[in-house]
Amino acid sequence: MSPRPAERCQQSLARWRSALEADLLARRAAVPGRKPNLRRKKGRIAVVTDSSCSLPVDRGTQEVLLGPVGVNVISVPIPVMIGDQIYPETSHELDRDLPLALAQGSPVRTSRPSPGRLLESYESLRAQGYAGVVSIHLSAKLSGTVEAARLAAGELDFPVVVVDSRQAGLGLGHSVIDAAITAQLGGSLSAVAEAATRSAHAAETMFVLPNLDQLRRGGRINAMSTLIGGLLWVKPLLQLTEGEIQPMERPRTMPRALERLQARVTQHAHGMDAPRLGVHGFGNPAQALELAETLAPLSAAPVPVVDLPPALGAHLGLGALAVSLNPALPTTS
Repeated sequence: MSPRPAERCQQSLARWRSALEADLLARRAAVPGRKPNLRRKKGRIAVVTDSSCSLPVDRGTQEVLLGPVGVNVISVPIPVMIGDQIYPETSHELDRDLPLALAQGSPVRTSRPSPGRLLESYESLRAQGYAGVVSIHLSAKLSGTVEAARLAAGELDFPVVVVDSRQAGLGLGHSVIDAAITAQLGGSLSAVAEAATRSAHAAETMFVLPNLDQLRRGGRINAMSTLIGGLLWVKPLLQLTEGEIQPMERPRTMPRALERLQARVTQHAHGMDAPRLGVHGFGNPAQALELAETLAPLSAAPVPVVDLPPALGAHLGLGALAVSLNPALPTTS
């Protein structure tokens, strides 16, 4: 009996994590005087992000579950509201209630993490002996999380560099990984921030939606207001451009939208150095897996198939499919 789609998604994540760990160990082994499993004890830099990065996390500690790659990373939840009820994003109740609310058209909103919640993370990392933090977040044009991080950083006499990724999903997630690896290889605060910025700002994120209802309800398509009338009746192909959602094409059917998405991803992948792809779905794992298998030959690493986190699923809606591409992290000389 073949594995169910959800099990196959987990298998794709396991292959991806194994490849990340192998890459980290190989990079450690290449650093002069550093053994592959030796962790830096002084001057360590930590990485903070938010749950829109789509990386797997421990629901209790918010530590990123990427084995050795994630030991210096914390993800702060983005709250989601269904009606008047606020959910912590990493709750089983939200996993259950959000798809139902979206299917029924119930009001769904998100809120930025509070500056106090981010401040707690920074203080915790300082108490653990880290020398500084690079805090990498969802595009400031989509969320107030970057602003909250800057407010929190201003309350501390402790080095915190805040990076506006201008990304979401694994476009952000891969930049967090690149920052974490750079830090574990002994990178300075500025080097870690530069790695995150380079990865995120060079990334491409494209997605198709069955409709624009959720984006319209959430106010995330104000920049496209003159186009909404034409887009609501098609299956739009969209992308993140300079941190904002912008239309690319207006296919009229989902098969045509997926065909154009694949063509666009292929075009961008061929123009990128060793691209790393990631695929997102929301309520459609079989469709997301099929897309990932089609695109796998374009990727320099295993392609993870990841559910959109609730903070993104709340705005994109059921049936969304997204693809992220990030360039390879350069090999340190």
